[in-house]
Amino acid sequence: MGYPFTSNLAVDLGRIDYSSCLDLQRFLVDEVRSGRIPGILLFLEHNPVYTIGRKADPNNYPMVEVIKTDRGGDVTYHGPGQLVIYPIIRIAEGDHVDVRAFVHSIEDIIIDSLKAYGYSASVGDEPGIWIHEGDKIRKVASIGMAIHHGISYHGIAINLSQDAIRGFEKIRPCGLNPDVMWYVNIPRGRIINTIMENFSLRFGPFRAIKPEELPFPQQ
Repeated sequence: MGYPFTSNLAVDLGRIDYSSCLDLQRFLVDEVRSGRIPGILLFLEHNPVYTIGRKADPNNYPMVEVIKTDRGGDVTYHGPGQLVIYPIIRIAEGDHVDVRAFVHSIEDIIIDSLKAYGYSASVGDEPGIWIHEGDKIRKVASIGMAIHHGISYHGIAINLSQDAIRGFEKIRPCGLNPDVMWYVNIPRGRIINTIMENFSLRFGPFRAIKPEELPFPQQ
């Protein structure tokens, strides 16, 4: 059964448990792959959680309980005060995809979105999005993607408050000292709208829907 969607979608899920959201992502990957729905952006916050990617180093999260995932990257933290964006979109047919070019396009979207609010954002020698904070360069967004049969999932986490960066104190995020993590002071609703606009410029129009309009996996 199809759904009455004709353009890419975007939905703000509010706060959602990480494991439940991972199940939802995998369900939506299959929905996009089958053509039952178009591409979709998920905007949300997670309850406090630590996750690791495919190449995580256990030395970076000693004595910390983590959830293992199939995204790229090392260990990171998700929690309140952080905006997570999961783009579930078709970027290629099959598995023949330039993953690096796609990740660069995601980086450009976040950089352009932060620049709209006066932040001189850029990529650095280490993964993620960085800004100048006083005389330091600090990381405000982390990126860890996965591709399944040409469909992207997992994504980007942007720290929007000081509450968000406290969770990094127990780990070495992506192998870095936790004090490199910082945040941008941008209202959540405004940055969501700006990110949607910048995704639309690169991947076609996105239309906002309510959570209850979104297909969920059957329990």
